[in-house]
Amino acid sequence: MRTQRLFTLITVFVIASMATCLISAQTAIPNGDFESWVAHSSYSNPTYWDTPDSILMSIPIFGQAVVFRSTDHYSGSYSAKLITKNIAIPGAAFDCPGFITLGKLHVDLINQTYSVTGGSPINDRPTHLMGYYKYQPVGGDSCAIGMILYKTVNGKRDTIGGGYFSTTATVNEWTHFSAWIIYDTILTPDTMNIIAISSAQTNMNPNTTLYVDDLYLDYTVGFSEKDPAAGISVYQDKETSRLIVFCEFPSAREVVSRLYNISGQQVYCEGPVSIANGRMVVPYTGLRQGTYILAVEHDGKTFTKKFLLGF
Repeated sequence: MRTQRLFTLITVFVIASMATCLISAQTAIPNGDFESWVAHSSYSNPTYWDTPDSILMSIPIFGQAVVFRSTDHYSGSYSAKLITKNIAIPGAAFDCPGFITLGKLHVDLINQTYSVTGGSPINDRPTHLMGYYKYQPVGGDSCAIGMILYKTVNGKRDTIGGGYFSTTATVNEWTHFSAWIIYDTILTPDTMNIIAISSAQTNMNPNTTLYVDDLYLDYTVGFSEKDPAAGISVYQDKETSRLIVFCEFPSAREVVSRLYNISGQQVYCEGPVSIANGRMVVPYTGLRQGTYILAVEHDGKTFTKKFLLGF
């Protein structure tokens, strides 16, 4: 399936400036601990979450599930286990990632595409999506766990913020992750969608496995050692047509830098390269004025920063 579309979607939503607000309430993620599951005839879905399994398991004889209730957990009794699989049917075959969403998943098997709609209510502005994961990638695969926030005004629903966590590293022990949420407005969202996917790239590999457990929203304002994205600063040097990037990583060594435009298209890539004193330079010659997303890959994780390129 075309998971690059989803990964690009998540990336583009991480394109806003930091905003702060007073928190009057804190939203709980429905079944964020994955303790509750709904059993169907040939598969189970975590309560409040949607997966591709209802479509995949409707394929006669050749159907396979990609999301499972696992007893390998961080806490409680269960976690969600997402496995990328090759689905082979007469005359065709395709790779499908393990995928969960708080929204509604729409799958088109004929064209091998999908879309996500809806979500869960929210009435505040969290600063981070956090939780615990384990990851066993195959062949350089990458996972993603992301959050998208919406606001409906005058009958029109707009995306007002989001963030995601991604890694290519093998993680065999339960490990904490933090996805920094960035907003492009002072509005408070009314709907949230959380997505986790075992293979967040076009060239996915069967048997890649992601475990997710104990998802929760955090409301901490300010820099966190667990969230180096908050320490990325981008300055535009117009005289030399370069971006000067400062990264407050605990131990910045080898990094890969990528630039995406507002449509999610990659317009620049460099690395891995060594950076000194948390400083690197990114040229932007030939780029148009507008909003861009800088993605910095460091220590198996990807951190993003939105900035406005002006002339």
